[in-house]
Amino acid sequence: MELDLIKGRHQNYNKHPSIIHFSLNKAATQYTGSVLEECAVENGMVPVSIHGYAFHTNFPYLDHLSAEEMKTYQHIFKPVGYLYSVFGGMIEGILDLEKYKIVLMVRDFRDLLVSEYYSVVYSHVSPWQQGNKYERFIEQRTKAKEFAIDEYAVTESNRIYHTLQRYKTLLTDKYPNVYMTRYEDMINDFRGWLNNLLVYCDLRVGEEFFNALIDRNEHLRPKDEDIQRHVRKGKCGDYREKLSQETIEYLNAKFSSMLLTFGYNNQ
Repeated sequence: MELDLIKGRHQNYNKHPSIIHFSLNKAATQYTGSVLEECAVENGMVPVSIHGYAFHTNFPYLDHLSAEEMKTYQHIFKPVGYLYSVFGGMIEGILDLEKYKIVLMVRDFRDLLVSEYYSVVYSHVSPWQQGNKYERFIEQRTKAKEFAIDEYAVTESNRIYHTLQRYKTLLTDKYPNVYMTRYEDMINDFRGWLNNLLVYCDLRVGEEFFNALIDRNEHLRPKDEDIQRHVRKGKCGDYREKLSQETIEYLNAKFSSMLLTFGYNNQ
């Protein structure tokens, strides 16, 4: 599917506005993507994982390209009929972005850094060795294992800040149609979070299907922390237990403007 779209061979006659799902790594990216995918299919849309395809192949991460470099791949994005999920950073150069349903899911950046540390060190699957991402991933894992969690959080905070800054200046400041939702909303009230997401995306599902998604979510949430699992803990505010006070104060200062921008100023 992804390759056909990349090569310009795929045809789709569904007229639903396309959905683009942006997020941050460890903000329930894959899980939210899977929920959107099931609901999109129910509405006759075609789900596409361009970022997932890039993860296992030599295809570039589109959010790492300049607007000029993206011109080669503009044809991938079509304003009707597709769900594009999930991208871990802003992509410059998508034409007519105002015509899309745009979902941006974020998470408390301090929790995100903690979750990312455990994921990189213990649980994240590695890319296929046939692609060009494997060696870089192993290097990142090896480096992360040499860090204590506080050192990792401080070191990687620059990268997270840069991703947030791009979302702000290239997406939320420019496109009022962006729907921003938070990991914490999903954790605290999954039913309400799911309903609001589907309303914005104009995805219609039956009551039985809707309730099945809710039931499945309850069974997926871990009862105890397990650092070997992809869903390690699923708890908000975990950074308070895992990081030192000095590191927390550093991150609070570094992300002060972003905490306000993305709705975490009172947490």
